[in-house]
Amino acid sequence: MDDLFYSVDLINKTISRITWGPVTLAFVFFVGLWFSCKLKFFQFFGIRVWFGATFGSFWGKKKISSSKELKKIKGISPFQAMSTALGGCVGTGNMIGVATAIILGGPGALFWMWIAAFLGMMTSFAENVLSTKYKQRDKDGNSYGGPMFYMEKGLNCKWIAVIFSIACVGVTLGMGNMIQSNSIANSVLSFSGVSPLITGLITAVLVGIILLGGISRIASVTDKMVPIMIGLYVLGGTFVILYNFDKLGGVFLEIMKSAFDFGPVGASFVGYSAANSLKYGISRGLFSNEAGLGSSPIVHAATDAKNPVIQGMWGIFQVFVDTILICSITGLCILITNSTGTEEEAVIVTNKAFESVFGPLGSVGVYVLLIFFAFSTIIGWSYFGERCVDYLAGEKYVKIYKILVPFATMAGAMMNLTFLWEICDNLNVFMMIPNLIAILLLSKEVINISKKFLILKGERKL
Repeated sequence: MDDLFYSVDLINKTISRITWGPVTLAFVFFVGLWFSCKLKFFQFFGIRVWFGATFGSFWGKKKISSSKELKKIKGISPFQAMSTALGGCVGTGNMIGVATAIILGGPGALFWMWIAAFLGMMTSFAENVLSTKYKQRDKDGNSYGGPMFYMEKGLNCKWIAVIFSIACVGVTLGMGNMIQSNSIANSVLSFSGVSPLITGLITAVLVGIILLGGISRIASVTDKMVPIMIGLYVLGGTFVILYNFDKLGGVFLEIMKSAFDFGPVGASFVGYSAANSLKYGISRGLFSNEAGLGSSPIVHAATDAKNPVIQGMWGIFQVFVDTILICSITGLCILITNSTGTEEEAVIVTNKAFESVFGPLGSVGVYVLLIFFAFSTIIGWSYFGERCVDYLAGEKYVKIYKILVPFATMAGAMMNLTFLWEICDNLNVFMMIPNLIAILLLSKEVINISKKFLILKGERKL
């Protein structure tokens, strides 16, 4: 069995060198840069607009998630969609993925995460705009949709939508489920000694109960869980950084030097060049924030929102929180405390950073938050897979999928899934490329809708 895993891992690494080669990285950058340029770098110059329309809306006159409003509408609120989408993308990638990127790519990987996120904000904006525009309604009036619908109805290319949907189901069971449940089981085992079998069983039962309630139950869980878990992690990480504030300048210098040094970097980062920083920074950044992947637009299409541009702004906010905020905190905590380790010890590296300030309590806190991060990812991605199964085969097969998900959760908890990181990197590409092609070909629609809305509102001339 070990020989089989070794062979699969070797094949994955070979494929990864191709799928995450210069062409793919350049395409990801190009799409983000295209929308950034066409919309005049709205993610930066329009920060007052999109921040006010999302996070700032909670203090405005029109609150978007009050219980009275939720009773009147069909579907979920934009805030619930963002929470579910954040729940889907804020997971092991924000802790283990960032640590792995730094271990394999050096400190410069964090810089390329920032660049990918900055451009990815507009990629996420574009896919959310299209997903909202082309969303459908079921017989009860509830909204649903995703990239498969703007691929089919906007491009008239159903075959691309099928490829995307098949890849999405695969990623759902791998990255969105098995890796996350494995992280939960290992975390529980580390600080409590409870066996992965028991943890896997409990997690599978909870996931099954939530999935049976559909998107409404998923959203009602995530809109409470996600803000709390993110808030706690941000507070703890910020304290670690402030505690070591005198080292912060040196850390930023090290990040920039590593990001652009195409010779060998320091021995502490296994001699990898800036090319590796770029590769792992972008791939792990995408693994975390999912900008351009096409997953989060699926849940954004389930909202009651009628304006595609406003929903697109929630996509910008989502990437900002996931990568610019959370991934940055993880990376800076690791670097500022000089926590190192091997690829297999990625979670331990993050633990070391928090433990250096909070002691054993910091390590336990990281494990507990990792459990919640991973659990929210499972239920978020399960909905993504559910919609793709429905698109491919119809509602009756969704019931089979809902049964399969808890079994995958169980299996993932008890398996050694180190090699799945490479598999998921490759599967992400097979989702991402069709989606990026689709939004690029439909970019004129995104630009026209955005210009019309923002100029009519008098917010910003594009």
